[in-house]
Amino acid sequence: MRAEPLFSNPGMAVAESCTVYPQYFGLKEPTFSITPDPQYLFLSEQHREALAHLLYGAGESGGFVLLTGEVGTGKTTVCRAFLEQLPDGVDVALILNPAMTVTELLRAVCQEFHIAVPEEERTVKRLVDRINEYLLEAHANGRRPVLMIDEAQNLRPKVLEQIRLLTNLETTKHKLLQIFLVGQPELRTLLQREGLRQLNQRITARYHLRPFHARETAEYVRHRIAVAGVERQLFTPAALRRIHALSGGVPRLINILCDRSLLGACVTRSPLVTKQIVTKAAHEVKDAAAWKKGGAGRTAARTTAVAAALVLALAAGWLTHAWLARMEDPPIPDFLARWFPPSPDLVEPVEPEPEVETEEAEAVVALAGLTEEAPDNPVDLDELTMDRTLAMKVLLRRWGVELGDVGEADPCERVASFGLRCEYDQGGWKGLRFFDRPALLRLQDAEGNDGYAVLGALDKERVTLDQPDGDALLPVSSIDDQWLGEYLVVWQPPPTGHSVIGPGASGESVRWLRKLLSQVPDLSSGNTDSGFFDDGLRDSVRRFQEREGLKIDGIAGPRTLIRLHNIVAMPELPRLISVP
Repeated sequence: MRAEPLFSNPGMAVAESCTVYPQYFGLKEPTFSITPDPQYLFLSEQHREALAHLLYGAGESGGFVLLTGEVGTGKTTVCRAFLEQLPDGVDVALILNPAMTVTELLRAVCQEFHIAVPEEERTVKRLVDRINEYLLEAHANGRRPVLMIDEAQNLRPKVLEQIRLLTNLETTKHKLLQIFLVGQPELRTLLQREGLRQLNQRITARYHLRPFHARETAEYVRHRIAVAGVERQLFTPAALRRIHALSGGVPRLINILCDRSLLGACVTRSPLVTKQIVTKAAHEVKDAAAWKKGGAGRTAARTTAVAAALVLALAAGWLTHAWLARMEDPPIPDFLARWFPPSPDLVEPVEPEPEVETEEAEAVVALAGLTEEAPDNPVDLDELTMDRTLAMKVLLRRWGVELGDVGEADPCERVASFGLRCEYDQGGWKGLRFFDRPALLRLQDAEGNDGYAVLGALDKERVTLDQPDGDALLPVSSIDDQWLGEYLVVWQPPPTGHSVIGPGASGESVRWLRKLLSQVPDLSSGNTDSGFFDDGLRDSVRRFQEREGLKIDGIAGPRTLIRLHNIVAMPELPRLISVP
């Protein structure tokens, strides 16, 4: 009797496995797909700068704009953001596959700009003439045509030279066509050729996308999880650090690692993704890459083993999904435990995973070549960081407080006796600038060891770290690879000591809040002598929160109060001063 196949449609089983971890963590969908999704758009500071270059270039008159970056660093993300924010009067012709002849490329440009060209006129000269006619008409109508070529490193030198000649189409005062070249770093090398020097000289704006810093990696992961509907943390700080070290900060590799790590946490019933789970997930991805690179020439026995591993993978996905859907605490079968063991001890996978699609395969192969060691730290933690207690003492000096020996007690408990409070956040540099207070930063080296630094001054390029016997001036970039964006600030609550003032509150704290709000221009809080938190006061708080970009809930909590202190410029409060 012939055995029936385990799955009538293996592709359906793979789809089933993709839905396992979202259900477990409460996510509305798999959040770490490598397919660009505008819903998950995350623009780091450098992505915003790259986007600004494109938007600036679209307003210029002719020439070239060059955007480069390694595979998976977000070039397509920036281009999609540009296309969604097109300035008025800009028309874009987008070429996604430029591996063409000169004639094919010119025909593609005509098609993108909706230029009608009769079949008998599709010679290079007639195509250029038609494009010139279109550009002159667009200029007369106040339009600015832009030709955007993605994967431009695949352009042949002769085609690049023809593209340069398109920028010769001009009036007496204006170039008629702006060209964006988007590609991998090889494009920059290509443009250095002697025969392309004229094109290289016409590039008016250049930007190279680099991988994320450690802080940006953490912000990226948290952003995607929040968009998928979960506000709580799903990755431990050590796990985020390991993800950054393994991926090198490349967004596409981060997605692959996070996706596999969440599946591993789901299978082992872990509430959080840990450093050990990430490391195990990386081993799985690397083995998949090694299996792929083996290609043809495998023995029949090896082929059979790979096929068996594929069946196990499909079964893992389908069975796990079925159990999670029907049972509150499902058992984990032995073959799944071998993939993601709950023990921190690492176990090599039994078999490699099946071949992946082309775009993911490129990222997987890149990940396989990375080591698990983080790059050398630009900041010496032994010299520039302290333990948490000493760092808190240094921070409190900014408040005129000399804190003695606190033993093993939490320093934040001691500061209450001085009329102060601690506030934790994970807002990165943007959050620090927003709250404008000296802060305690938690740094972490490649081994996961913590160290604390006191940020005393900050500008766009440099930071000052307060030390017990002086300070240290450093570039901002020197801290980025060791900081996940977590910080602590000290602040001063109202004289009554209440750190939250909202509906139901009364007395001096409410009157104090009314008086501060009355000092904010164009914001009235009603009778400043009233000690009741009424609807009028709540509306005033909400308007202030909306104006300052805070969560709009009508409750004056620590963040609202800190920002209110800054707006009314309360005297003698330490601020995060600019670097001298």
